[in-house]
Amino acid sequence: MNKSKATTALKSLLVSGCALFVWGMTPVFLASTLTSCEKLEELLGGDDEGDEGDDDGDGSSSGNLNGVGTTDGAAPYFNLETTRIEVPAVRDGEGIQVKCQTNIISMRYVLEKFKKFSEGELTEQEDYSFILENPEYSFYGEEYLQYYTNYSSEKQTDNLLIYATDKDSLLATIPIEQAAAPHISVAKADADINEITLTLEGQNDARFYSTYISTDSIPLFEVIQDLKNGGSGLPFEYLFDLQSQPTCTFSELTEATKYYIYLQGGTEPGPLHGLSLYTVTTAMRGKEDALILKYVLNNLNNRTVYLPFEGRVKGVIDWGDGVTEVLDKSYVYSADLSHVYAQGAESTVEVAFKGTVESLTTNSTTKGEILKSSLIGITQWGTPELKTLRLEDVTALTQLAADTKGALSAITDFTSCFEDCTGLTNLPEDLFAMATGAQTFDRAFQGCTGLTSLPLNLFAQNSSARNFNATFSGCTGLLYLPEDLFASNKDIYVMNDVFSGCENLKEIPAGLFRNNTRLGYIQCGFSGCSSLTSLPEGLFANCPSIQSVSEINSVMDAYGLFSNCTSLTEIPEDLFASMTKVTRLDGIFKGCTSLREIPEKLFANNTQVISMWEAFAGCKSLQRIPTGLFDSMRTLQAVRLLFKNCSSLTGESPYTLINGEKVHLYERKDYPNEFLEITSHTSAFNNCTNLTDYESIPSNWR
Repeated sequence: MNKSKATTALKSLLVSGCALFVWGMTPVFLASTLTSCEKLEELLGGDDEGDEGDDDGDGSSSGNLNGVGTTDGAAPYFNLETTRIEVPAVRDGEGIQVKCQTNIISMRYVLEKFKKFSEGELTEQEDYSFILENPEYSFYGEEYLQYYTNYSSEKQTDNLLIYATDKDSLLATIPIEQAAAPHISVAKADADINEITLTLEGQNDARFYSTYISTDSIPLFEVIQDLKNGGSGLPFEYLFDLQSQPTCTFSELTEATKYYIYLQGGTEPGPLHGLSLYTVTTAMRGKEDALILKYVLNNLNNRTVYLPFEGRVKGVIDWGDGVTEVLDKSYVYSADLSHVYAQGAESTVEVAFKGTVESLTTNSTTKGEILKSSLIGITQWGTPELKTLRLEDVTALTQLAADTKGALSAITDFTSCFEDCTGLTNLPEDLFAMATGAQTFDRAFQGCTGLTSLPLNLFAQNSSARNFNATFSGCTGLLYLPEDLFASNKDIYVMNDVFSGCENLKEIPAGLFRNNTRLGYIQCGFSGCSSLTSLPEGLFANCPSIQSVSEINSVMDAYGLFSNCTSLTEIPEDLFASMTKVTRLDGIFKGCTSLREIPEKLFANNTQVISMWEAFAGCKSLQRIPTGLFDSMRTLQAVRLLFKNCSSLTGESPYTLINGEKVHLYERKDYPNEFLEITSHTSAFNNCTNLTDYESIPSNWR
């Protein structure tokens, strides 16, 4: 066959060309651009005299025409429909089956991007990947082309080029498009100082997702390539369902830091596919986030400020004189950080710290003592993420700000937080408003002698608080208490010495403990409140769980709930009515030198009491004892110093009528079927010489 005849035949075939591309499992739609007739003429080019495909000019086939081998020795032909390939995102089945009608022996295919990559036109693979597992391979007219799962959130496009290998001539260009993978997109990103919250949406039917966050940038194409090669990609740990958790929050982050957040999504809870990357930068602390401390500069501190910072410190200090300092220290002790001010500086200075510090605390070093006498105010708490607050004995401190940004929110134990801060005269109502997890306020304001009143809602947001031991003990300036002070603290269990030593407290609100139904211990709660003249009815009416109101110290002295309330003149009869679980009432009114009488049924419900050491010792104004005062206390065993020095007592000592006979406390041992024997009774009636039965009382009882 001569060249002109072959060309004419091939042109005819190409113009009416037909070929079939078929999916292995799924139907596909194909489109292609075939090699032009002119191109094929070039493919078959050469002069007539050099045509090796003609055998003696008789038209017989030789199997090769102008270097293009054919299977039948006839003119080469290549029939292909004008189609394009659409590939799903997730690999399924055996791949794409490509069919065509051709007699060309040697062909190959290559992805256009791979060709450009091989020839150096594409040097970086960050913005593209190869759709097919074999981006270049021999082509025999009926092939299964294996493809990768697309892990990208973007669709992938390329062109499949088919060549006649013998002459390296392009036969067809077929566009390929692979769908984007099911993936997760970010609809909204909220960045705080230490937290990032993403609102997520599923794309391409994605419902399940995993997350990974890092301060290191890991190129997405590297992760995708690792997944294609059978790797794990990134250490995604948890699987979330978009329907139940459309937002994800990353906490405990570093401020002003760029984070790389990787999301992998899928339609099923099994293997996930689509990867997406988002960068979010945490917020930087502003002026409102600064912890601001106010100091006085004087001769004592030699114009030097010492900070009460302890533990891990990271941030920026503005010393207030134009000098700033960047800190990143794994551990410092209180008063280690300092700054010297020039002569002529203001007599007071504000130090602003933007960052994180574990603790504000004091110590007894020389620098620590100077700190205590120089720190005059905390004018703003900011967001230092404190874990401990213990500014004991800061006598110069006169000003505290409300916590409006959560500086104290992580603290659960406020023990001694402002103990002996004698310069404080008032407290902000929202001081603890953000510390909603607080458990303990032991000695929080003990010895704060300058306080004259307390804010109504001081503990309103601390509903989990259980411990209030000596919280306001020794606050000698307190005159009144707000009735709702503990109204929100329904879990309070211990309040020993809570107001002991508040010597100027004039009255107790009747409803102070109305919501504290779990209160178990209030030993010496108002001991030493020497200005109290009376107690309200129903004070403990809603406190049925109280077990103890008294304390015995190491030298066997007893002190009770109202001991040494020297101005107290009367007691409400229902004071202990709800305390049915109490077993000891030692020292409850010891030293109440103004108390004149005792209600007859004061102990009517206290049937489990076993000890009343010094209960009324030193009540020198007490004139008489109700004779049936201890009738309900059949198990009473200890009355040591019970009425010692009650020198004004007249009438008969208390007794219980048994079958019409008087049985005094000192006679109970003779009635073992009625009472337990009182074995501890030394000086129970010491110096009660005006009792009518005083001479009948055994000597070891008086």
